[in-house]
Amino acid sequence: MAKYPPYVNSYGQLSKLFTEIKKASVPPKFAQDFMSSMLGLKSSSYRAMIPLLKNLGFLDQGNVPTQDYKDFRDDTKSGLVLAKRIKETYSDLFTAHEYANKLSKEELTAKIITLLGASKADPNIRCIVGTLQELFKLADFTGKHKIEIKKKQADEGVIEKIPHEPVEKLRQLGISYTINLNLPATTEVEVFNAIFKSLKEHILGE
Repeated sequence: MAKYPPYVNSYGQLSKLFTEIKKASVPPKFAQDFMSSMLGLKSSSYRAMIPLLKNLGFLDQGNVPTQDYKDFRDDTKSGLVLAKRIKETYSDLFTAHEYANKLSKEELTAKIITLLGASKADPNIRCIVGTLQELFKLADFTGKHKIEIKKKQADEGVIEKIPHEPVEKLRQLGISYTINLNLPATTEVEVFNAIFKSLKEHILGE
């Protein structure tokens, strides 16, 4: 039988864990005392969350928060960061089914059983499926938030607009104009494409 993927028995408490991580400052080390004193997670059931955070890439082997941990605390990135980490941590599952996050509980259970070669009576299957479903709820697999951010960056890139006049009319009058752009600090091509597409549609009238 294949090795069990990362899971916790108290998967119903994952939402609270990640909510509290966003609220608190980043600790030098993520230990049990930090969870109980700073996050208010005093139950012993939360101890198993630390190995899960390591498996997800939010903590290194010394329990030091990683860049993904820090990025997750940003509401504009959290869902995307978690989705990325889930896909990497449970790569076998997403290789078997690209949209595993969209599977129903029954479908996900069947897929896990098949991948592990486990028995339907295996009590760990319920916890694996429960852990995955709770993580899926917190993640953003659509990339929608990223698209909205890029659109905002593109909109902010145009700092000066001219009065909207038909371009052909301006050409007939022999009028020319200059457009000044303040491009955002990014290397992503999609942002620049969005800026110039907006210029073409709303200013050049093409």
